[in-house]
Amino acid sequence: MVLKLFNTRSGRKEPFKEARGQDVKMYVCGPTVYDHSHLGHARSYIAFDVVRRYLEFSGYRVHHVQNFTDVEDVITKRAHAAGMDPLAYAEKYIIAYLEDMDALNVQRAHEYARVSTHIPEILESVEKVLANGFGYVVDGDVYFRTRKANCSFGILTHQKFDDMIADKLPPDSKKEDPLDFAVWKRSRADEPAWKSPWGQGRPGWHVECFAMASKYLGPQVDIHGGGKDLKFPHHESEAMICEAVYGTDWARYWMHNGFLTLESEKMSKSLGNFVTIRDVLPKWGGEVVRFCLLREQYRKDCEYDAECFNIAKDQLAEIHSVIAKAKSARGRSGASVMPAVKRVRQNFFAGMDDDLDTPAAVHALIEFTEAMNEVGSLPVEDGPAVLSVYADASRILGLFREAQVAPS
Repeated sequence: MVLKLFNTRSGRKEPFKEARGQDVKMYVCGPTVYDHSHLGHARSYIAFDVVRRYLEFSGYRVHHVQNFTDVEDVITKRAHAAGMDPLAYAEKYIIAYLEDMDALNVQRAHEYARVSTHIPEILESVEKVLANGFGYVVDGDVYFRTRKANCSFGILTHQKFDDMIADKLPPDSKKEDPLDFAVWKRSRADEPAWKSPWGQGRPGWHVECFAMASKYLGPQVDIHGGGKDLKFPHHESEAMICEAVYGTDWARYWMHNGFLTLESEKMSKSLGNFVTIRDVLPKWGGEVVRFCLLREQYRKDCEYDAECFNIAKDQLAEIHSVIAKAKSARGRSGASVMPAVKRVRQNFFAGMDDDLDTPAAVHALIEFTEAMNEVGSLPVEDGPAVLSVYADASRILGLFREAQVAPS
């Protein structure tokens, strides 16, 4: 089969086609670092970790970049309340985030781009927006002319200019148009600020991601990922900035994960209804949490249910048992398990090729595990084939790492 990915832009699954041979450029929007990461974050970054792992397993070379938003009003407010410098406060939670991701076996990005260390690149992007006629300055603020980027507006949400104005956006006297957004903001006295041609200020959210990603990945990325709540305004605004700066489409494949909900509401730091990764790691461990979150397809919303951890723990125990059995296979030749090996491989990879349908892949693996548990003793000649099933699944799903270690 051919790997198909759901492209938010087209609204359908599309065959993944490389643009530069085996090299794939992937950018994933990172967190705003003002608190510990919650399980909704875990779900998102595990999902895109699997995207990367499957592409690499398939022979691609993935260049993975992720950002940290370490300049934001909420960071400044919380830092001041804690008596800390805002950037030092943000760094504390960046370190905590990386520790959490390590515990979940999420591979580290090749670059982690902090807003605070990429101000020159951001300023360069803002200056190009102005030079190309897509921006204007008002009292130290720089705004983006949204209507001029008519090739990119609505590419993910399919909204129209006039519908947006009528539905949500009140007039802003400083803007030429209510839809325009800030790419540079005049700073207040109590927040981090940097020199610019327009006075002391700080960047707007949308230009941050674009400038940082394009520094490492160039004028177009292959895969742009993030939560579905980022489609508008964030991701469409990034695309508009790219149109203004480079005149190109910003991403070939837009991928968005669904929400992890708590009592039917999105798990969110801003809403205060969240369970942190650190709340569950001591009891369950990273492998159980990761396995639990992979039991739902990445695009779908799923409700947080602690019972999932119990199920995941039991199923992982069965898998670990079969891996150990395969490593120590000493049984006599008998009924071959090779038909089951062939079947699980077909079903596992059919699921993964279908927009990374990890529930289907996991289901195939669980069925195979149950069948192998019914085999009293694996024939010595079948042990390596059984182990190879789990070794490949391990590389793709980031689970049961002992399967990748050859038996001694």
